Amino acid sequence: MTDSLSTHGFFRQLFSSSSDAIYVIDPATSKVLEANAAACKTLYMERDEVVNHSVLSLNKDVVGFEQWRLISQAIKEQGQFRFVGRHKRKDGSDFPVEVISDFFSHEGKDYIVSIARDISARNAHDTKVSDDDYIRTFVLNEASDGLWDWNAQDNSLFLSRQWYRMLGYGPDEVTNPTLNTWKDAVHPEDLEQVISLLQSHLEGNASRYEAKYRLRNRQGDYIWVHDRGMVVERDENDAPLRVVGMVLDVTESQLLAEKLLEHSRYDDLTKLYNRKTGYELFEKYLQISEHQPTEIQIIMLDIDRFKELNDTFGHVTGDHAIQHFTETMQSVTRKTDILCRWGGEEFLLLCPGSTKTAAVKMVNRILSEFSQTPFTTDEGIELHLSASAGVSSYPEDGHSIRGLVKAADTAMYKAKSLGRNRVCTQEDLS
Repeated sequence: MTDSLSTHGFFRQLFSSSSDAIYVIDPATSKVLEANAAACKTLYMERDEVVNHSVLSLNKDVVGFEQWRLISQAIKEQGQFRFVGRHKRKDGSDFPVEVISDFFSHEGKDYIVSIARDISARNAHDTKVSDDDYIRTFVLNEASDGLWDWNAQDNSLFLSRQWYRMLGYGPDEVTNPTLNTWKDAVHPEDLEQVISLLQSHLEGNASRYEAKYRLRNRQGDYIWVHDRGMVVERDENDAPLRVVGMVLDVTESQLLAEKLLEHSRYDDLTKLYNRKTGYELFEKYLQISEHQPTEIQIIMLDIDRFKELNDTFGHVTGDHAIQHFTETMQSVTRKTDILCRWGGEEFLLLCPGSTKTAAVKMVNRILSEFSQTPFTTDEGIELHLSASAGVSSYPEDGHSIRGLVKAADTAMYKAKSLGRNRVCTQEDLS
């Protein structure tokens, strides 16, 4: 190479003139140290919007610094690394890219240089759009987060690049995958059920294989997937030879479903079971006690003079007082007891397998600790609050949920009429 071509200016011009996007990245911080004109153009960004920003903000499929750390380590160990993913433009759109990364050191500092090529039009150039096989492949590919093809004869497994991308791997990282490659990634708690569903289809007992389970990604976290497949080839004895399928990442919808389920079962303020769930659990324990049989103590608790507290200090302070009472009850009750927010400042406590004497003793301790532990408002004012409680017993005081709750409620209001800050049982009503 001549001296003129080995100058800094020549390589700077080569870097700037490349039609492929080029990034120089700090592996330790994930910051983009330099980006050429093509990189900025494909992202619809100016240079200062790219440089000194994390590469994580540009890549839609590398989520979190831990995944970046693992990828940068793989680049360092392998020398060259290929990753197929999606880059995000400034306007929020994304496009598929193939990224070739190399690791190098210069003057004692480590760097990663990545060349990213937009591959959205690659297949259109390579294959005629009128080709039916191409169209089918494209639709299947885009309709899933990963395709798989299992050869049941030698146990080999083809996994599409989308499958690897979904789990944070480069398409060349996992060599010669087998069915065990997939099994090892399935959450241990889900594996038995998933294999059972697959086996049921292989044996012809189900028209297709379908399962929802957790799959471990590169950084060791689990994502939720919806997996479907079907035997497409069998031998003369009807034994499966080839099974194909596709998998979808349903993590977001699964987490949303869990959140909605939690919201439907728990009280937002106290995180206790709500009234609806309380009824369901009450019915369950009542059925158990009818068959064994065992006692259940039903306790209604209510904060005294709560309306006065709300009117004087406001609803926010009232909410905090309810949380304070909740914490007091949770510190005294047993793990086997069921505590529900019944409504407003009223609570239902179920004590399966407890005697009336033990339940009354526990409630007296709750009331004592609540009245003796000052509640401090947001304004720093210390208040001494109290609560009242009523107890009913199954089967002594009734056999239905409605009757037992009404009996406990009546006993609670008897306690209020006797001066509050106390517990009453059915014996105190006579």
